[in-house]
Amino acid sequence: MVDLLIIEKQRSMKKLLTPLFSLAILLLVSASGNKAQAQDVSVSYQTFYDELSPYGQWIYDPEYGNVWVPNESGDFRPYGTRGRWVMTEYGNTWVSDDPWGWACYHYGRWTFNPYYGWIWVPGYEWAPAWVSWRYGGGYCGWAPLGPGVSIGVSYGCPDSWWVFVGPQYLYSNNCISYWRGPGYNHDYIAHAHYYENVYEDNHTHVRYNYGPRSSVIEQVTHQPVQIYRVEQTGRPGAASIGRGAVAMYRPEVNRATINSARPSNVIQAPRNIGRPQAAPQMAAGHQPAFRQDVQHNEPHNTGVVGPRNNAPQIRPEPQNNRPQQPQVRPEPQIDRPQQPQVRPEPTRPQPQQPQTRPEPQHFNNPQPQPQRPEPQHFNNPQPQPQQPHFNPQPQPRPQPQPRSNPSPATRPEPRGGNEPHEGGRR
Repeated sequence: MVDLLIIEKQRSMKKLLTPLFSLAILLLVSASGNKAQAQDVSVSYQTFYDELSPYGQWIYDPEYGNVWVPNESGDFRPYGTRGRWVMTEYGNTWVSDDPWGWACYHYGRWTFNPYYGWIWVPGYEWAPAWVSWRYGGGYCGWAPLGPGVSIGVSYGCPDSWWVFVGPQYLYSNNCISYWRGPGYNHDYIAHAHYYENVYEDNHTHVRYNYGPRSSVIEQVTHQPVQIYRVEQTGRPGAASIGRGAVAMYRPEVNRATINSARPSNVIQAPRNIGRPQAAPQMAAGHQPAFRQDVQHNEPHNTGVVGPRNNAPQIRPEPQNNRPQQPQVRPEPQIDRPQQPQVRPEPTRPQPQQPQTRPEPQHFNNPQPQPQRPEPQHFNNPQPQPQQPHFNPQPQPRPQPQPRSNPSPATRPEPRGGNEPHEGGRR
């Protein structure tokens, strides 16, 4: 009897457990199916172009192709502002609060140009963060990787690209607030060495820099580092942290769509981006020159999109300078008529007519008569050289004619100047 009771209890237990096992199996299968389906989400490059257009401007550069400039002020810094580091199963992962952070911090690379500011170059491989790491001297630093930089080699970006904080602040909510600024980076770089912890994803075979391990940080903080798992979300947006997991949009990008996808609103780059340049620290609210030009010419919302419509928005500046040239040209034309006004000045040498100094010769002619008292009267008018044209001088001359009969010997000497007077005497 006892054996029969035991057998009946076992049968009843099996009846109860069988549906529970089946339900558990169904849940596991559905969960694994949903996870696999979420991880296998594939999108084209067009997703980048469409999702990021509301938050920045797409431009076409001859070297880098279609790149994106965020609508951010001068104090913006990738992997620094509005986000934080967390340790996940993939390594040090950047969790951004920006709605476009799912793309620009986990795909592609960053570069800096003084005119544009920070520029994002799209990519198709996912990583927890595309950065290079340094560690040592009491500091931990990271810098965004530029276009074309390989993983596992020393990184020669400008010093101002790095951010250094104490290891104990690496996983703080606002870790960049513990950074002293780019002016101290030179000293930090001299003491912190490259931290090459290259990791390769077994599924995607993508290689990236894992960053400092949790055990390295725990040696400084003397506290365990929480390791989060990464969960897939179904649509683009800002990542979130909760219940030991980081939820973010992490699709697989179809490489075959790189050449066919295009931004609907793209302009020709007014200036070539060129090589990466230093990123100085700017005041909050200050915008790069490109952002100011775009806002000044802002007919983006005209309804017509494409490079043909937007390209002239940046080019009007040289066109406005062209009409100014004719404004400068007429000025020399105004100067030209002034030249004839200056030219008559050289004609002023005409007053050199006083070179007709024969008139003063008339004054000198009477001087050869020093013995006569009358020349003394002629010496008095010498201070009045402006009266050579008056004829009162010849009036006194006819008076001495009868007196100077014995002086014909003296007259032949001034014949050249007294000939007209002699003609008068005749």
